[in-house]
Amino acid sequence: MKFIVIILSLIIFNCIKCESNKCFHQEDHPFPFFASKTAYSYVSAKQNYTQPNCKTLQLWLLSRHGTRHPGSDTIDKISNLNEYKNNLTNNSSLCKEDFEAIKTWIFNLTEKDGDKLNSQGVKDLSSLGLRLQNLYTDIFDQPYNNITYSVVLSSTKERSRDSAFYFLKSAFNVNVTDIPLINSDDIKINISKFQILNDNKEVKKFRSSIYIQDVIIRVSNILGLDRNLALNTIKAMYNSCRFERSADLNSHPAWCAVFSQEDLEVLEYDEDLKYYYANGYGDSYNERLGCPIVKDLIDNFRNKSQTQHGPKGVFYFGHSTNVFSAIVRLGFARDTTPLLSSNFNDMRDRKWKSSYLSPFASNLMAVLYDCHGEKKVTFFVNEIPMTVEKYGCTLCPWTLIENMFDPIVSSPSWKVRPGPVTYVLMEVRLSPSCVLYMLG
Repeated sequence: MKFIVIILSLIIFNCIKCESNKCFHQEDHPFPFFASKTAYSYVSAKQNYTQPNCKTLQLWLLSRHGTRHPGSDTIDKISNLNEYKNNLTNNSSLCKEDFEAIKTWIFNLTEKDGDKLNSQGVKDLSSLGLRLQNLYTDIFDQPYNNITYSVVLSSTKERSRDSAFYFLKSAFNVNVTDIPLINSDDIKINISKFQILNDNKEVKKFRSSIYIQDVIIRVSNILGLDRNLALNTIKAMYNSCRFERSADLNSHPAWCAVFSQEDLEVLEYDEDLKYYYANGYGDSYNERLGCPIVKDLIDNFRNKSQTQHGPKGVFYFGHSTNVFSAIVRLGFARDTTPLLSSNFNDMRDRKWKSSYLSPFASNLMAVLYDCHGEKKVTFFVNEIPMTVEKYGCTLCPWTLIENMFDPIVSSPSWKVRPGPVTYVLMEVRLSPSCVLYMLG
């Protein structure tokens, strides 16, 4: 018995030693999921989905901008990591390669680079445009013009404008310099004026939980520090890791080395909680934010199916909030159990994963087909066909989809009401399902 105990002790000791000597820079396939800063290619469709026996009548696309640089505030916080780089000592338990990667880490971005589309972002939208052109030859069979193809941006943000430019350049082999911009009164895409700031108590509780505290302790220990880092510093390291990883798909960013896969899964859940309550099913009001854009989709398909008129392609270029709002209004990625600060382990297989729903260049696409005289529809999230759970179909009869969303399109309760924030917070959940409030 004593012999068995000694053997088990040696095994455990060697396992711990092996774990501590793991090298991030030797990993062939590092963990790729970084919430809304995930690279598109990690989660998008790995094969093309087409309907060879159907004619494509209309393609409707809502796309987030491509991969971008961090915002100026995040750039400033990442720059401050030089202090930890310079003070890194042999007390660290990092392997030699990871240690040297941090000690030689250089961060060149400055405030003027904030939020700009980077070279990977150009590739994201260019490759999307080329794939859709090759897949939907019925749609991309004419030179670009603003009658056959409708393009509207979500904002005047440079990253959205550039994303539209590179998509159109690739899809139509043309430089479109006069891309239409939305006006300030737009309610389909410019949803920030209707969003209610959520206190997000679940995120606050999660950040005080044992899960986040364990991340802080593990990262502090691996760096050989005699005190625990602040969560803001951990987040700066996390942002450095994920922004560099999304910008260079084959990279091993220096600061990724301080995190275990468990750490990254915890930080991903922290982000998912944030989006779940700010943009997702955690607040019923968020479903209303997608009403105008879904109405646009249904109206376009209805017009096309009834009259054969209307554009062949409708393209919107916006932000993660736009993609989330449409996904939520359409009812995709809805979990039966809500995401909470207390159920991280139970929700590891959740549907609401922002890494899959809204990576850089994420998109929601709907395609209207004519299949031997019957109109049908398929919805795609990041080019992956989605199942409409109510009917269990991916290629769904248009009449079913039209009837399913007719209350959104036809209901007289779909409107905008101005009102102060206090009024909104008191009354919004008592109002009909698509009433939006303009905050003032």
